[in-house]
Amino acid sequence: MEGDLKSYFGEPGTAPGAFCGCCNPAHFSVIPQGFVTAEKGINRIKILDRTGKFIEYVSSKNKFMASVPLDLTSIDGKSIYAANPADSKLYIFTRK
Repeated sequence: MEGDLKSYFGEPGTAPGAFCGCCNPAHFSVIPQGFVTAEKGINRIKILDRTGKFIEYVSSKNKFMASVPLDLTSIDGKSIYAANPADSKLYIFTRK
């Protein structure tokens, strides 16, 4: 059985709605608002709506290791949980 492509989004670049580098988004999770994504290179976590439009940063100014993207999950899209394999810590972000 083959699947049918329904949609896609994303573009290369450093703009808030774009994904930098060759391997991004490195991790993502589906949330009620759309998606939460984590990148490597420019290590940022952001919220995108269901069409891929940038909504907001969860974390863009941090001291995470740039080459190690964080694993993400969220149930409600308000509390974002990010596991950092570089320091073995779980970070919890609350959206404002």
